[in-house]
Amino acid sequence: ALRSAIDLAAASDLDLNAASELVAISMKTFGLNAEDAAMIADDFVGAADASTAEVSDLAQALVNVGPTMAQFGYGLEDTNTALAVLSTRGIKGSEAGTALKSMMTNLMRPTDAVKETLSALNVSLYDQQGLLKPLPMIMRDLAAGMAGMTEEQKNQTIQTLAGTYGMKAMAVLLEEGTVGWEAMDQAIQDAASAEEVGAARTEGFNAAMEQFRGRSRR
Repeated sequence: ALRSAIDLAAASDLDLNAASELVAISMKTFGLNAEDAAMIADDFVGAADASTAEVSDLAQALVNVGPTMAQFGYGLEDTNTALAVLSTRGIKGSEAGTALKSMMTNLMRPTDAVKETLSALNVSLYDQQGLLKPLPMIMRDLAAGMAGMTEEQKNQTIQTLAGTYGMKAMAVLLEEGTVGWEAMDQAIQDAASAEEVGAARTEGFNAAMEQFRGRSRR
């Protein structure tokens, strides 16, 4: 876990203390262990590389939305993918975490307004085994249910389901759809690992320092 935290710090805008804390919080939040530390570091670095967010943005967001995502059965990868998608629309940091949290908690409320809206859209959040469906699948079904609506009707529906603050997160995820989600997920997987990025940055820094020392000696 310490090795992964060092790699994460070297590959991101976090110092070692913040990187260690992020790895520890991720493990506790999503029920992971020390063997998963490298995966945690890689996912944060990959999400930052594939999006416009810094790792510090993702860390700030995780504090707000991590427990909620874990409660609904989603893992770190799904959480970071959603946050990475939101960042491409300028929704980052604690704002992104709060918006996604608001969307999730409002969507899961067993209120008459939410239940009636989901029924009208012919959308079920859970599968036949009673498990919450993957988030991109839910967004796909919601988008299909809203097809043909006017802009006003769509905005009212999104606000009913996601709440006033969560509606911007839902609007982005609906617009990106499964295509945008899968593209982001693949980009995160294809990104260099935290160890590789950290090594490259360290090599570049060391080379720059050697060049600086060489000039200083002249």
